[in-house]
Amino acid sequence: IGFGANARTALITRGLVEMSRLGEALGADPETFMGMAGLGDLVLTCTDNQSRNRRFGMMLGQGMDVQSAQEKIGQVVEGYRNTKEVRVLAQRLGVEMPITEEIYQVLYCGKIAREAALTLLGRARKDERSN
Repeated sequence: IGFGANARTALITRGLVEMSRLGEALGADPETFMGMAGLGDLVLTCTDNQSRNRRFGMMLGQGMDVQSAQEKIGQVVEGYRNTKEVRVLAQRLGVEMPITEEIYQVLYCGKIAREAALTLLGRARKDERSN
């Protein structure tokens, strides 16, 4: 999409906050998300080219459509279906998850990935821990 390391870091940080918010709403200990199963997996998924989710997202960011990107990966992209399920769960629990919402818009509503990223990066700054 053409954004740099600062934008990527901002989205990773905000992603961790979203995961934590949803987990807390489900009764999880927020510290769980600071370990390997939370932050560790998030960073790996967002930075390693072996990640199917990352490769899928990069293809979408380069303008490829969802079906073509899935076919090119040739394996299950967990984030595709999980996005829909997480969105439903967050809505049911009243948890604000703007990254999940924008990804949903790209995957299921045809929003351009760059527009979704600009929407997220243009959000007003606030305390990441507030809902």
